[in-house]
Amino acid sequence: MAIIISSSMSDSGKSIVTAALVKLLGGVPFKAQNMSLNSFPSHDGGEMAFIQAFQAMGSEIRPERWMNPVLLKPSGNGIEVIFMGESLGNMDSREYYSTVERLWPKVKERITEDMVIEAAGGLGEPNFLERDISGYKLMELGVPSIMVLDIDRGGAFASAFGIYNMFPTSLRPLLRGFIINKFRGDEKFLEPAVRWLEQRTGMKFLGTIPYDDRISNIAEDSMNVRDLGEGEMEVDVIAVPYMSNFNEFQAFQKSNAHVRFVRRPSQLSKADLVILPGTRNTKAALSWLVESGFVGILKNKRVLGICGGFQIMGRRLIDPYGLEAGVPSDYQGLGILPIEVKFRKTKVVANSKAVSDLGTFEGYEIRRGEIIYSEGRPLLTITERNGNLVSVPDGAEDGDFFGLSLHGSLYSQGGRKLLEEIGLKFYGKSLEEEVREQVNLIAEIVRSKIDTETIWNIYTESRIRE
Repeated sequence: MAIIISSSMSDSGKSIVTAALVKLLGGVPFKAQNMSLNSFPSHDGGEMAFIQAFQAMGSEIRPERWMNPVLLKPSGNGIEVIFMGESLGNMDSREYYSTVERLWPKVKERITEDMVIEAAGGLGEPNFLERDISGYKLMELGVPSIMVLDIDRGGAFASAFGIYNMFPTSLRPLLRGFIINKFRGDEKFLEPAVRWLEQRTGMKFLGTIPYDDRISNIAEDSMNVRDLGEGEMEVDVIAVPYMSNFNEFQAFQKSNAHVRFVRRPSQLSKADLVILPGTRNTKAALSWLVESGFVGILKNKRVLGICGGFQIMGRRLIDPYGLEAGVPSDYQGLGILPIEVKFRKTKVVANSKAVSDLGTFEGYEIRRGEIIYSEGRPLLTITERNGNLVSVPDGAEDGDFFGLSLHGSLYSQGGRKLLEEIGLKFYGKSLEEEVREQVNLIAEIVRSKIDTETIWNIYTESRIRE
């Protein structure tokens, strides 16, 4: 009893349809391999893709590391490979494909009869079709698939037909149906194309999801980020190389601000707040900021740094093992906060709580950088990681510059109060509550527009082969 939600391309809406079907079918989310710089801690401190945690939280399921066994994080120095929540280090593509062959039997052991499985990218990529552990290899086990086709970008029917014909004849019957996503207009004009694809593939048309800004896709790739919010204050997030965990800025969706992701210094002229976000490669991000001409204008703006962005704002970054730069390095930061950073081999992956004069901060940490204070006092103290008591100084503030290591703190009392002092106001709830609210909305739209009875039958009639 399992089903794969696939597509012919990335950013088609697979993730949100999966979230809805996890709720409607009563299953659990699973994605064997995901490439994303938006990650999240499982309840026990394992690193997983944020979107699988989102899909779990939306149905009030505890995020578990096995829901995303393989997470790939591009770093500029190869790809960091996370397996079952733990880092295996950076690898080049050849090394990874050699490794994934050894990992596959362990991934296969995790597949159960109650999974709503999200495939990765396009289902039929000929250059790695038979190495695709998130789609093709699962179908070889007998798991059926339905496709989510993005008609807004065009080519939906042709690409689905192409995938069908790329598959061996033995697996084609497992391509059971298709959903048209992001549709604008009168559905009657789709009917000839729907009939054409059904007749040529045997896949059943399962319905149409209209284009709806309320359920816009959650970007997993920084190239697909979209501006958000409609408030009067302007918040500019600098889209640095290898930008990570930018999903946390969804908190501004319910605020008195609008958020822009910018890549040129000239775009910052009207910003009430500039954010330096997390990054998987602080050295590359810092070099890019300097070379692009951001440094002068940043020193005359109000700036918030988060995790890697906070580290960049310090005076010195020490990377003795080459974890960020690729080779052992010692380099100067922007020098606008009185801290130094030393990168440790051990990565902190934790759901964390902290206290400060501003109240309680809640969020999550995914970092190797240890903050060292040369002067001044920390902005807050981290008191809990994954349910364990700790006492770790964190954050810094100096005039218009402030930063902290916790992602997601804008959903908490302390993080919001920090920005309320400069006029920003937030109207949303906690991260978990906002996720549940969004998934409830998506599920209701899917329930009303999609043939969920047929999907239920496909899901319950499937049997996974050994």
